[in-house]
Amino acid sequence: MTRVVLFQIRDPKIKLARLTEAAASHFEKKERLIIFVEDEKTLQYVDELLWKTPPSGFLPHIATDGLTEELIAITNSKKNLNSAKMAFNLCSTPLLIDGPLKIIYDFEDLTSPHKKNLSSIRFDAYKQAQFLIESRS
Repeated sequence: MTRVVLFQIRDPKIKLARLTEAAASHFEKKERLIIFVEDEKTLQYVDELLWKTPPSGFLPHIATDGLTEELIAITNSKKNLNSAKMAFNLCSTPLLIDGPLKIIYDFEDLTSPHKKNLSSIRFDAYKQAQFLIESRS
């Protein structure tokens, strides 16, 4: 069964920390992670972020819209391109795709009323899909 881990965000900088922590953790364990983004601008931002993280190195990854064997992939397509079991959803819509996903990381974004509303819509969709939901700060 798919588990959704919702990070409660009150400060936008915490988003970056949660994303890079999850990516580093799964990379160290040699587990595949796919990061879903909404647009090209976000894809480029996350791509650069992972090349600069951690400060003493980087996280090997690929930004792609095609199939890959890389442990970490960033994409703006809604397909599990690296057969990951873990995904990070950076889109405003819920991540409801076919695939072997065990964990979906997402944000409960409380930084603005609009983002809070989008978070609620995603939460409701995950609940309706009968995913297990866990909240973290």
